[in-house]
Amino acid sequence: MEGPTPVSALIHAATMVTAGVFLLARSSPLFEYAPNALFVVTVFGAMTAFFAATTGLLQNDLKRVIAYSTCSQLGYMIFACGLSNYSVGVFHLANHAFFKALLFLGAGSVIHAVADEQDMRKMGGLRKLVPFTYSVMMIGSLALMGFPFLTGFYSKDVILEVAYGKYNISGHFAYALGSCAAFLTAFYSIRLAYLTFLAEPNGYKPVITYAHDSSLNMALPLAILAIPSIFIGYLSKDMLIGLGTDFWGNSLHVIPKNMNMIDAEFIPHI
Repeated sequence: MEGPTPVSALIHAATMVTAGVFLLARSSPLFEYAPNALFVVTVFGAMTAFFAATTGLLQNDLKRVIAYSTCSQLGYMIFACGLSNYSVGVFHLANHAFFKALLFLGAGSVIHAVADEQDMRKMGGLRKLVPFTYSVMMIGSLALMGFPFLTGFYSKDVILEVAYGKYNISGHFAYALGSCAAFLTAFYSIRLAYLTFLAEPNGYKPVITYAHDSSLNMALPLAILAIPSIFIGYLSKDMLIGLGTDFWGNSLHVIPKNMNMIDAEFIPHI
């Protein structure tokens, strides 16, 4: 957590910590013929999604909340792979890279605005002082929560659907913990937005008074990342995880009895 914010954005969103998910997906021919290994992957992924979300609830450091949220989302990707839906896990990995990088760089913009303060309890009232940063952080947070029609919705929702549509113990276990983790994700995201931007100002007066939006070279990456955080899930869903897509070719292998995307499409709406 002590790294510079742009480095956090790189390693927590898209590269280092998500390499394990990529490895799981590429090892799919091995896992498909080891059902016990798949069961273990599913259980540990679901537990990671839930417990990391509970940890994120109690953090006061702005970047730590987002970092534990990354751990939680990794749990989602892992249990999607454990349920033999490798394409869905990698789809969530790709979507997550956009909105999580946006959140980390947005957090950097906030920290820069309040004289390098990272404790959310010493912020508050920044909505009118840094309106652009507030806007992009809300886009990132809503995408992370899986708000309908933003990027996170298109992968997170499908992960929970394939878990429910598995109709076995590990599937229902993953669905239950995944749903609880989704609620907790919404909770800590709203808490982050409230303490940082919406609550009464709570920091040192000189710091809050001189808070300002970032310069163009910091704001431009935020603006660029905000666009795919809204649209990329909708635009790429059918290509990456649509029924019958041949996008992945031979890179992912699923044996026929483990395929359940059609079951996931037709689960009871209630």
